[in-house]
Amino acid sequence: MTTIDIERRIHVPIAIAWLELADIAHHIDWMADAESIDFSTDQHRGLGTRFTCLTKVGPLHTRDQMEITSWEEGTSIGVRHRGLIKGEGVLSLRPDGTQDACYLSWKEELHFRAIVGGSITAYVAEPVLRKIWVQNLERFEGCARQRLESNEP
Repeated sequence: MTTIDIERRIHVPIAIAWLELADIAHHIDWMADAESIDFSTDQHRGLGTRFTCLTKVGPLHTRDQMEITSWEEGTSIGVRHRGLIKGEGVLSLRPDGTQDACYLSWKEELHFRAIVGGSITAYVAEPVLRKIWVQNLERFEGCARQRLESNEP
């Protein structure tokens, strides 16, 4: 198992950060490892939403079957991964004490099946994924700032 737990102060109001986070289809714009998202449910947000995410890390590709397992409006989104890589994750926002910024945290617990190298792959993947996801949070902030500046709902 690999656990990755990162956090970044995002320089936009929490309400704007939530709009960006809740827009699941838009995650491919800030997640470098997410190439496409195809919904398998009519709903595209909220508890029970299911989708397939084509994930790419270097030359490796996987089709990650995902389901939203928790949805706390304005606060957090929990997800379950199924496929070659299984696990649970949560993206959550919390205030920073100002009106102009907030914290975004991302925690994932991932299990790599034996067919993809199991614990050896998990060991190698952890620092690579951590680096990618730290950069993803930087890109998230850029997307959220664009949303703020354009007054996009």
